[in-house]
Amino acid sequence: MKYARSFLLCLFIAFLAFEASAKCDKTLRVGMNETQWPPYISRSGGNVSGIEINALNTLFNDSSYCLKYVFYPTSSRMLTELKTGKVDLVVAATKTATRAKFAYFTTPYRQEVMALFQHKDKPKIGGEVESLILAGNTFALNAGSYYGMAFEKLIQDLYNDQLVHLPNAARRFKMLSKQRVDYVVEDKLAGEHFIQTKEYTDVIYSGIDANKTPVSYMLSKVSLTTEDLENINRLIDLHQSELSNLFSFHQVPAPYS
Repeated sequence: MKYARSFLLCLFIAFLAFEASAKCDKTLRVGMNETQWPPYISRSGGNVSGIEINALNTLFNDSSYCLKYVFYPTSSRMLTELKTGKVDLVVAATKTATRAKFAYFTTPYRQEVMALFQHKDKPKIGGEVESLILAGNTFALNAGSYYGMAFEKLIQDLYNDQLVHLPNAARRFKMLSKQRVDYVVEDKLAGEHFIQTKEYTDVIYSGIDANKTPVSYMLSKVSLTTEDLENINRLIDLHQSELSNLFSFHQVPAPYS
């Protein structure tokens, strides 16, 4: 009887493994470099959570794709791995001519606003991003992200001392809290989240947005095909209402005065 039970248990485990493998025609390696980017992404031990993760689960849970999260120290390294096919998918990507050479871009799935945050003791200055750049202000940002045309010329100059490249949001806001930079350029919702959690009580929204754009999933042209792109676009279209509800639930509140 003991051996019969063991045999049945092994059969059951094998069946579950077969069922799981049968469901996944392809495993997508999702590249990430931010481990603490609430409310979008948070990593604790082996668990990953956040609304970007919820969005991926909404899209792929009942699909023929499975997901595997792979973390990198910087977004630049992550994009390099996407170019070579070691990463299949990157979230919250802005389509540019340079990126389109090595990646497919899905239908946009949410809107992104890149905003400027400043220390509360720094006087608020009206105007556009261009005027702040020309005035010689310093900015902390993520080297692999897109912040709009105003920052593109600065980013292309690798030795520009107006830019401080840091791989995660917490370090960027810490620099701002210590007034080692004039502004942090950050996703507006993520920046407001840092403020609301009272982790950085001396940081405020400047009232200036650097860039507003729809973002997509970026797919490797090496490891994925146009058929994969079409499949994922169909999933986005199918779940568009759920995605809209998911991200609109976390709308940014009114600016701080």
